[in-house]
Amino acid sequence: MDITPQEESMIKALREAALPPLFVLIRIRNDISNDTVNVEESRRDEVVKTLEKYISPLWEDYHEVKNSQAKEKTLTN
Repeated sequence: MDITPQEESMIKALREAALPPLFVLIRIRNDISNDTVNVEESRRDEVVKTLEKYISPLWEDYHEVKNSQAKEKTLTN
């Protein structure tokens, strides 16, 4: 999959901000999904589907960590 200059600059900016990878992927997915002016529909769908493949396992891991932290907090209180 080729990355457009606009996508590349967006990725660089998000990396420089030192944001968590899950946040970056979700942000990029949402921006591309909502960009009906600069990204043609077939390209947009392809990129969104690809990003969702990467987001899904990270999202599950995020919730597992949050749930285990909540359980630990409940046990210590």
